[in-house]
Order: sequence, then structure tokens, then C-alpha cells
Amino acid sequence: MKSEKATYTGFEFESGGYPAVAIINKDLNEAGLKNQFPYSVFISIVPDNYNEYGHPEGEEYDYLNEIEKSIIQYLEEQSQTVHVGHTTLFRMREIIFYTKDCEAVENFLDHFLEVTERESHYDIELDAQWENVSAFYELI
Repeated sequence: MKSEKATYTGFEFESGGYPAVAIINKDLNEAGLKNQFPYSVFISIVPDNYNEYGHPEGEEYDYLNEIEKSIIQYLEEQSQTVHVGHTTLFRMREIIFYTKDCEAVENFLDHFLEVTERESHYDIELDAQWENVSAFYELI
């Protein structure tokens, strides 16, 4: 499922005492799709510039969106991966995917994140029931 044809929804929540925003792919809320992509991929990027809530603004916001678009484009074309969405937390943009191609995703991220010029890291773990994002899908 290509993210460019997906329907996303946004909502606000609180995390660590700060406002946060989630943009989540509603189309993935079908159980049939979920078991095809058993590994969660959480990519965390720290913005260089942010407001009093820790959220990126202006050019930094646009730059983080471009990073996300580049990751989506590569992973959707070169691996069996779906884009769940992203959250904006205090001093953190977290981009979320699920995949069945852990090695391809890991190889790409190891190289790509080095050139973003932002502090970043990622975690890939087995999550066949999509428990790591279940709270988002319960709110939709």
C-alpha cells in the first residue's frame, strides 16, 4: 500500500507533560494487512530548531518532512514496508513504519540517517500484533 494514496488522520495528545501531534495512516487499521508486516520500525530524529513545546517550526519542520518523504519513497519502492505515520513530541519527530524486510530497512537507515545532519536513531522489533501503535488506532 503506497502512502501517497493512503488516508491519514491527525490528532493531538500529551506526552511527558507536553503537547504532541500524531499523523496516522487510517487505511492500515485492517487486521488483514497488519499480519503481513510483523516488524515495527521507529525512527527518531531530533530537530535542530524548535518552539517552546519542542516542535519544529518553519524551515526545520519542512526539512523533517522532506527527510520523511525520502525515507517513505525508498522503503516503499525497495522493500515490503508500510508507512504508519509520524508523531511530533517534545524535541522529537518519530517516523513509524512496519515491515517484513528488516535487513533492507536496517541497511538503508544505517546509511541514510548519517546524511540527515540531525541526531537520530531507530529501533526495529518484532511486533506482529502492532501493539506499539495500537493506542493510535484505538483513537481513530
